[in-house]
Amino acid sequence: MIVLALIAAAFMNGDWLTVVAHTQTYLDGEHQPQFSHHRPRLSCSSFFDEFKAQLFWAMVVGYGIYFGFCGYLEWKYYVKGRGKEAQWKCQPNRHLPRHLVWDQIKWGCIGLMVTNAVSAAVATHVSCGGYSKVYIGFGQYPWWWWILQWPVIFFQQDYVTYWIHRSFHSKFLFKHFHSIHHRYFQPTPWSVTAIHPLELTTVQLAMVVPIFIYPVHWFPFYGLALYTYYHGIVQHSGIAFKAQWWQPWQPDCMFHDNHHQYCHVNYGFNCSIWDKIHGSMRKIDRCYSEHTDSWGSGRPLADLSSKERHREIQERITENPMAYRELFNPYLLKDVDGDV
Repeated sequence: MIVLALIAAAFMNGDWLTVVAHTQTYLDGEHQPQFSHHRPRLSCSSFFDEFKAQLFWAMVVGYGIYFGFCGYLEWKYYVKGRGKEAQWKCQPNRHLPRHLVWDQIKWGCIGLMVTNAVSAAVATHVSCGGYSKVYIGFGQYPWWWWILQWPVIFFQQDYVTYWIHRSFHSKFLFKHFHSIHHRYFQPTPWSVTAIHPLELTTVQLAMVVPIFIYPVHWFPFYGLALYTYYHGIVQHSGIAFKAQWWQPWQPDCMFHDNHHQYCHVNYGFNCSIWDKIHGSMRKIDRCYSEHTDSWGSGRPLADLSSKERHREIQERITENPMAYRELFNPYLLKDVDGDV
């Protein structure tokens, strides 16, 4: 299952094109003594032809993987697992209305087109000899830097995307852009790229930034890209996947499912520590919804009326306790009469 998801992650967003482009540039350079990483290999007149070719293959492979892998998860869980949601679904008693299922596929296809176009542009830039700090040979920089760049790239990308995501929850950006993604209170695999093109482009460009700032070996950079895309699929699946023992930094799928259910909370992706540091982590004594504070602080339960508190209690009951690592829902509340 994990291997299948990693393969899907590798090809769905088109980043495999850049790997091929860097490798080809490196191999060409081995046979050219005067080779320079910054010397154009293609003429300006052929740049757009190269881009169209890259984009074509990105689209063919990307859409094939999108419908193949997301369709597989749909079939395995949402079709075959129908009636057994308590065993696998984060919100077992709730399903997206049919019109929103088709809506997320529509926006997912649009988003996929955007990510593949950006990847094709970066790959063409590299193929044409454009500037980047990516290196292929292991011996070009010290080994200690090859090891250190793994956490450097990972935490930089994750922290920047945390703030991009959180900024898109501000009133203006949420209303005009990010609200598209939050139509899906019960996310499914199809919603992974169902994001406004402007926001998606911002996030993807932020992910590419390291290759222009400091020396980055292709293997750590694209290895971490696979990791990020894999968990992007998992976190939006609505399925109760949990982090492995070797991932103490990684929140479970329920963490991001909470984000979709309650909206303005839990903004992190591959690390929950940013939410803990900046006060946007979900708290048991706070109420969160699309209409509460968009900066992640929530509304104190003490400020709720009895009717609002009852509604909050009923909302929390819809969460699957089996989706939490402790196998119980730590956010359950009791009503004024003592009923859960």
